[in-house]
Amino acid sequence: MNIKLQNIIYSLTKEFKSAGKTIFRSPIINYYRSTHTRNALISYITNPFRKEISLSHTNSFEVMEIGRAINEAGFNVDIADYDYEGRIDYSRYDLIFGFGEPLINSFYKRRKKLITVYYGTGMHLYTQNPNTLNRVKEVFDKKGVWLPGSGRIVDKSWSIQTTLVDAMVLLGNQEVTKTYSPYFKGKIYNIPASFYNVTNYEEIISSKDFNKSKTHFLWFGSSGLIHKGLDLLLEIFSKREDIHLHICGPLEEEPEFKRTYYNELFKIANIHYHGFVLLNSTLFKELLQKCAFVVFPSCSEGGSPSVLNVCGNGGLIPLLSREASIDADDFGFVFDKINIESICLVIDNVLQLQDKEIKEKSIKCFEVISKRHSQTNYASELRKCINEIIRFH
Repeated sequence: MNIKLQNIIYSLTKEFKSAGKTIFRSPIINYYRSTHTRNALISYITNPFRKEISLSHTNSFEVMEIGRAINEAGFNVDIADYDYEGRIDYSRYDLIFGFGEPLINSFYKRRKKLITVYYGTGMHLYTQNPNTLNRVKEVFDKKGVWLPGSGRIVDKSWSIQTTLVDAMVLLGNQEVTKTYSPYFKGKIYNIPASFYNVTNYEEIISSKDFNKSKTHFLWFGSSGLIHKGLDLLLEIFSKREDIHLHICGPLEEEPEFKRTYYNELFKIANIHYHGFVLLNSTLFKELLQKCAFVVFPSCSEGGSPSVLNVCGNGGLIPLLSREASIDADDFGFVFDKINIESICLVIDNVLQLQDKEIKEKSIKCFEVISKRHSQTNYASELRKCINEIIRFH
């Protein structure tokens, strides 16, 4: 096939995909069938409104709750996917909430004043991208192979939405806020990320053997295996026989990482790969029973819902990077830096804890996380932010 024909096919394929995205993922109009005098557009994801909430990610719950909160505040609610680039009539809106193309394009195409609110689910891209790229380079320096597909690189900076909006609502703690405040002079609201409560913690802890579980550590994450520090844990645990690492994540989606770390992943007796584990599965409960700690040296997060899921359901004690943006209070541990030395220091320290101390920290972890990061608290804090923003503007 000649180059010219290849280019034509590529161009047609690209146009077809773009057209499909526009036609089959067009915005949902007035989802609640309300008759308010004001209209709002949510720029996030539409799937939960078209299908149902998915336990694979808390964004399903979040967007549904955002929709309800805005509707209750007196707006008819439309929803568009954050990457939707089709035509939108901005003249009909009084509020746009979310992130992505529909929010950004409103600054180019609207002719009236309306309220714009950026919803941040992670750190500012000016922090996230350098952090993840530096981690990718660390792996290259060690392994001699580039694995950018295992970072979390966002090619579009989308600077308008993090500078020109009227207000921001961010998931996570003050570590997240610090990354936005140099570029935004308006009001920033923090709300705690949420998790799905699917287990009975009392049943798990009542029969848990903390003497055994304190040598078992869980890494529970999604895509971006280098970004979330799995490579560092593989390096650490592959050189030790006294502790076990359990890995739950979509390894098959990152074949180059799997190939590069094949020996550590599949040839080391104390490293156990379980694949992508569903929250409502028997295996998830078994891992909560088996492990005492969740370890997560991520370089950029917005509250780490994956970590919250294991803390809030099983009371696993978090060993975290500061960039994971979860307040660990006095029940968890934070690495000084995201490197082998700092992670090993924390691991060695927790191995010295008495069984009684571990159980007490587990109970405290469950009590704090299950309250602070509950869906009820998320919904309450979200409504406070939305109502205050509307009143102010």
